[in-house]
Amino acid sequence: MNNKFSIGVVIAIVLQVSGFVWWIAQQSQTIDTLKNEVAELTAKSEIEKEVTLQNDVKQLRKELDKMKEDILESLTSIDDARISEDNRLGQHIDDRVNGLGEYVDGRLQDITNNIIAEFQKHEGWIDEIDEDIETLDKKLSDRIKDHKH
Repeated sequence: MNNKFSIGVVIAIVLQVSGFVWWIAQQSQTIDTLKNEVAELTAKSEIEKEVTLQNDVKQLRKELDKMKEDILESLTSIDDARISEDNRLGQHIDDRVNGLGEYVDGRLQDITNNIIAEFQKHEGWIDEIDEDIETLDKKLSDRIKDHKH
């Protein structure tokens, strides 16, 4: 019996080898299926990440645009406030200059009136001196005439 194997042992060995080959084929098929599922999940995950990233970028762009608008609005309001303050200061200066101009005009009018009054007073004195000169001249002329006769 040494040389001869029993048919049961050969069938058992053949069945075991066939079972092992079948098991390996099943494992290989399971591995291939899992590889495909992992590849699909990885691709799906990459697509989801890309979509999420695009959405995040869009949201960040919107927030950045909003911040730019807010900053521009703030700067504009600061400029408006500065312009308003400059206008108030300018108006104050204009008021002061106008008030000063009115004061100077009033003072010039007073000075002009005083100069005219002084001029008229001096003109009156000159007229009096002219009359006195005429009177003296007449008296001298009369004396000279009297003295010659």
